[in-house]
Amino acid sequence: MAQIEYATSSYKTPLHHRILANMPVQASWVDEEGKRIKVEGTTENLGESSALVNLEVLPPVGSEVRLRIMSEGDDKPIIEVAAEVIRVERDPSKPLAALTILQNLKKWKSTAMEAAQAWVTRHWQLNYEEEWVN
Repeated sequence: MAQIEYATSSYKTPLHHRILANMPVQASWVDEEGKRIKVEGTTENLGESSALVNLEVLPPVGSEVRLRIMSEGDDKPIIEVAAEVIRVERDPSKPLAALTILQNLKKWKSTAMEAAQAWVTRHWQLNYEEEWVN
């Protein structure tokens, strides 16, 4: 039987699971002038209470964002939640926003994490033609 080890901090507290999945998202927030900004992007990864998303325009740190994870192939949202921006990475080639989920954590853990796992299952490809180095 295989054993799975989890990364732990110095206090031996298990860290949260993260699933690497590129799912379509829509995000919206109110800017400093009171104007609603709506952008599209993709997830980089989803955690039990967070998400790292690649967005066309980055929201300010500390702002509240409405995040919608969309199903592939249609415009139906899988889940919509309020999130807070805790960090941004302003790399022009890959602008990222780290979000912490503010509401519906139980629903997030079940719905979003299951959708991310399903995405991984659908897109998992083994490439046996790569060169292996020992």
